[in-house]
Amino acid sequence: MTIVSNAFYYEDNYYLLPNIFPDYSSFLDAVHNGTLPMELHAIPLREDHGIRNFSVMKGRSMAPYFLRGYNDAPCSVVIKNADNIYPVHAEVYSQEEYNAKLRELILKKCPGCLRYKPLSNRVQSLNGHFEEMSLDGVCLFRQETKPTPRIFHDHLFSFGGFYRRFNFFDKSASEMLKELKTWFYVRYANAELMDSGTHKELILTGHKKEILLPVLTNAIADYLNSITNHAYSIRYTDHLTDIQEWLDNAVSNENEITFQQECKKYGVSIGVLEYDTDAAEKIRKSLKPMADHFWMFPLFQTDGKEYYLLADTSYVLKELRYRSPMLQSYHTRIGIYGQQGNKSYEISFDMLCSEL
Repeated sequence: MTIVSNAFYYEDNYYLLPNIFPDYSSFLDAVHNGTLPMELHAIPLREDHGIRNFSVMKGRSMAPYFLRGYNDAPCSVVIKNADNIYPVHAEVYSQEEYNAKLRELILKKCPGCLRYKPLSNRVQSLNGHFEEMSLDGVCLFRQETKPTPRIFHDHLFSFGGFYRRFNFFDKSASEMLKELKTWFYVRYANAELMDSGTHKELILTGHKKEILLPVLTNAIADYLNSITNHAYSIRYTDHLTDIQEWLDNAVSNENEITFQQECKKYGVSIGVLEYDTDAAEKIRKSLKPMADHFWMFPLFQTDGKEYYLLADTSYVLKELRYRSPMLQSYHTRIGIYGQQGNKSYEISFDMLCSEL
């Protein structure tokens, strides 16, 4: 039997509502009327408890569906900002109950996905699904078209590893062009290397028919700066002076096919986050860890909108879903422009996908 529990989301963590509060309203009253910071003890709800054996991934779920039996002891929670508390209706299951529900969903929802493999009677056949499908049947990693999409985020870190190992710093402009093409599939018309002795700058010129080159180059440059401490930089010659105009042009009917092909080729998409105007600071703070780890690259913002280059759409949507108690409270939505056409994802626990 499904039991829905009162919980709350605070500072990127989920907690069961402590038993001393009969309902959510009494909890909020105590926080708002009490002295901050306030310390209380609550059971944390985690997506990953870090439990593994030789063949089975255990202790992993997707919010707002969680597991009991791993870390059920209350921990200390210090509330410093009452405005950062958001209500959650969570479901908590034993591992066996969770497995049974997940298996039933997989058999119903997964056929037709290129990544689907028929389940055996063994528990380990569920591996890979725990972190991809929630118990409401939403899978953000489904693939129905060939070839399997490339993921720009993977290429960034592969490129960084080889950069360090093979000392790309000493390569010529033409050699760097070859490496960039090898790792990212990007083709530039020309490259010039400027060397000041302590700093090198690779200046790249692109082909006009390549729509995504400017933002891709900026993304690669941001990552390269992080691993070289700005000793080696990349710059695209044609600076985007009006990125709104660029985006409108990129997703226009005239360029729609080319744009979708480039998104598939490079393993990226464009995300447009819309929300209540007064929530900008909170949303940017919540998404900053993803930007810092190069899952999404900020392009620009306007009142109530944030534009991002997404380096891995499925992962970003999963992380947004995790943050949905906060995002939903500010009427947040994200529009995804990518290789499968333009889609809109509602940031809620339903997270239903519908055409824009």
